[in-house]
Amino acid sequence: MIDDPQAHARAEAIRRWEVLDIPPDCYHEIASLAARLFAVPFCVVTVIDEDNIWFHGRHGLDLPGVPIDPGLCYSVATSGEPRGIADASIDPLACSNPLVAEEFGLRFYLGVPLRTADGHNIGTLAVFDQAPRPVPEDRVDILGSLAALVVREFEIRLAAREAVAREHGERLAAQGRSVDLEIALGTHGTIGQAMGILMAQRRIGSEAAFAALRRASQHNNIKLADVAHKLVTSVERQVQN
Repeated sequence: MIDDPQAHARAEAIRRWEVLDIPPDCYHEIASLAARLFAVPFCVVTVIDEDNIWFHGRHGLDLPGVPIDPGLCYSVATSGEPRGIADASIDPLACSNPLVAEEFGLRFYLGVPLRTADGHNIGTLAVFDQAPRPVPEDRVDILGSLAALVVREFEIRLAAREAVAREHGERLAAQGRSVDLEIALGTHGTIGQAMGILMAQRRIGSEAAFAALRRASQHNNIKLADVAHKLVTSVERQVQN
């Protein structure tokens, strides 16, 4: 098990943003664009939770993801800095990574972090090849710009979800509590539903609603998603009755 002090905060950010619930089509397109720009056969948009590196967008390979191992995308996310490797087989940190040491035989690698507005590196955008090649230091900023587009897409979807939840909360006063709880239950994603419920019940904003879920998670020592699920299930029963 890798000792990663950022893992919990990063996983909470991923849950809050519900990144893994987003259809990956647009991220496949960005991965394909990056692969063409860097003239490489492979590119991935990764999301990194406590245990796995998920290839949420990908070009050139058909893997859903890999377990966490240092040297490549995981090291980029934990350091928060771009990482370029001309030949990973002789890189001290990357050479033991299974993508390098085993059948796939990764050699060239260039990755940049996906940094959210609140400072969490939740994944990477990375291009790579099975043949060694020089690291294009003068083009790292291009990959960084594409990574910013990925994060911007995350932000747009989060803002839209929060706007819907906020609207549901505002309807509470005019339409009555039970009606708004039913609306909140229609919000996409369990955590989004739970946030909408709290916003409707307590007349609070999205940040305060998420903070309340997080406090309950920490106080009861259970996962944030489980706290949200229990709240949603409880309210569903109330509405049905």
